[in-house]
Amino acid sequence: MRPLFVSSILGLILLLGAGHAAEIHFDQAGIEIDAGTVGKFTIEYPSLVDASSQPVHKLEEKRAAGQAMSLLYEGGAQIDLAAGEGGKVSLKLSKIPADVKSIAFDMHIPIAFSQGGKWKAGEKEGDFPKSKPANPHFYQGHDTTLQITNYDGASLVLKMPEFSFVQLTDNREWSWDIYNFRSNTPVLADHPELTIAISSVAAAGGAKTAPLVDELGQSAREDWPGKVKNLDELKADVEAEKAYYTNLHPPELDPYGGLPRSKETLGLQATGFFHVEKKGERCFLVDPAGNAFFHLGLCGVNPSDDYTLIKGRDSAYAWVPPAGGEFDSAYKPDANGSTVSFHLANLIRKYGEPYSAESYAARMIARMRKWGFNSYGAFSLGGDQARAAAKFPAVASLPLHEWEGVPLLPQIEETFDPFDEKTRAQIEANFAKALPARATDPLLIGYFIANEPIYENIQHIVPTLKNEHACKRRLVQTLKDKYQTVAAFNTAWALSAKSFDELGDIVLPVETPAAKADVQAFTGLFLEELFRFVTDTYHRYDKTHLLIGNRLQPGTINNEQLCRICGKYLDVMSFNYYTYGFDKDFLRRIYEWTGGRPMMLSEFFWGASKASGLSGGRELNTQQERGLAYRNYVEQGAALGFVVGIEWFTLIDQSVTGRWFQGLNGERANTGIIAVTDRPWKDMLNEVTKTNYGIYQVELGERPPFVFDDPRFKVKP
Repeated sequence: MRPLFVSSILGLILLLGAGHAAEIHFDQAGIEIDAGTVGKFTIEYPSLVDASSQPVHKLEEKRAAGQAMSLLYEGGAQIDLAAGEGGKVSLKLSKIPADVKSIAFDMHIPIAFSQGGKWKAGEKEGDFPKSKPANPHFYQGHDTTLQITNYDGASLVLKMPEFSFVQLTDNREWSWDIYNFRSNTPVLADHPELTIAISSVAAAGGAKTAPLVDELGQSAREDWPGKVKNLDELKADVEAEKAYYTNLHPPELDPYGGLPRSKETLGLQATGFFHVEKKGERCFLVDPAGNAFFHLGLCGVNPSDDYTLIKGRDSAYAWVPPAGGEFDSAYKPDANGSTVSFHLANLIRKYGEPYSAESYAARMIARMRKWGFNSYGAFSLGGDQARAAAKFPAVASLPLHEWEGVPLLPQIEETFDPFDEKTRAQIEANFAKALPARATDPLLIGYFIANEPIYENIQHIVPTLKNEHACKRRLVQTLKDKYQTVAAFNTAWALSAKSFDELGDIVLPVETPAAKADVQAFTGLFLEELFRFVTDTYHRYDKTHLLIGNRLQPGTINNEQLCRICGKYLDVMSFNYYTYGFDKDFLRRIYEWTGGRPMMLSEFFWGASKASGLSGGRELNTQQERGLAYRNYVEQGAALGFVVGIEWFTLIDQSVTGRWFQGLNGERANTGIIAVTDRPWKDMLNEVTKTNYGIYQVELGERPPFVFDDPRFKVKP
């Protein structure tokens, strides 16, 4: 039956007003708006919503043409957008099905607004919650004017169409560090033209706004136990920390951090390189000396997320390190003075010497060993000489990034086209250049292939691509091989194509059971080719080190097809497992799907916003609770018999004003075991060391794993 349609014209006008000219453009995510010092925002392309507030007729294709964008929805609905002068965007709706009752717009608001940010809707107003509120919907109503204001008093104002229902939500309720603004606008026959007005308002003049960041790079607007009060206290830590580290007594380990004499007691092999072995029902990561090695790693053991963008927001800081001279090494190289690390500035003032990668690495490795950590985790660069001298193991990543010349597919994240010959040639060249130099390095544990690829999007995105993508051509070829005639294909997919040739440049709607089964089979073919190609190419240049997976997220790894393919090619399965409750049954299922591959829990952390002045991540109340959560997670994992390592994210806290590469509103969480002032979170580490010092007793089943008796850490049925 043909669908019934309602047609209308919707005029949407975006007016970016006082203080900032409109900079609007279309990209794959939506309408991008630059609101100056307030930040950059994306109004996502509208979704079509039915009478029960459920999305219907999903967006299938986006066709860009200069300053215009056409959106094509399932069932034939179309919205044409065009950007005009003065920040205006018009929308024309056509062929809208009768079951569509409203149009929903979403805009994410960064968690950075918890740092003194305010909201106002009509006559109602409040602060953006610092911590997760009891009710995640902290505003709902028909006041169609929303104003969001940052710490400095600058605002973004949205005037939504008449009759719209709007809400502000704290998505931390669902473990997502973001606020969300949603507007539902009814589609009414007598209101075919609607308007949205967006304006940027500069901070009011007069009294200077109190800085967000103090002279030591800490939050200036909050206090907590252990906060450094002044520069004298920072410098006094030099002597105080000597006694602290002297009183830490880690257990005896072999030169690599492994369990001494376990080679003999467990019957393990010494190959001169890290490798994996299975003894009975237990998997072991084995170090070059042949001893059991449980990878206790820290991500980011180098200046990284502590760098922050300072350009354009001087009022945020009570003090900024002067560029050049004494503090030159605190600035990020090649950033033209726009990006600085207050952590490095504090080290310069504390120790009276400039930052160098080698001295930094030597100091941090010595500390890490005192706390019982035995290796570098992901995103740790520099200080290679110091690390080699200390015999400190590390992981690495394969050269498969865009900045290394490898093009990635759109909207699949961290995924290249395994059928593209030019891409394959580039990867071959990258491996040939980068891998041989480290092929005999005994301190290298192995290589990650990628970080958090979204493989579940392969089935959704590849059918929408154009013929220019080799993977789309391969999909069409598999369909041709299966169905032989276009008539048989049309019957299975409920389409009316005239030939297989025309399938390359059209969106293939995956709606019938046969279409879904075909795309699922192609996803397996895609993944099989990707992992086979990477593995074969890798082993041509490095035959000694482990392939340790893709640092998958829960929504990606929970897929039997993917896990079985990974199990054929990887040495270790890596999983970025962020959670409260440690779901052992979930992990066992993944282990079984991979055919018994060892697992590394490659990224996790908890933050304590009230005890750090930072926001984001799964929240706990105190630094000690962070340590107890670590104990619960790491020991429960080690006791499973197939988890062979973990990586805490990160060594140093993220910056109060956000990590540099995400602009003005980057992540700013209490991720570190060390604060921006170089002061360890000792209450946390007092618990962490209990686990790290006794990890081999837990791994070998000689003592039961620690259990954090807290309702938040119970696994929900």
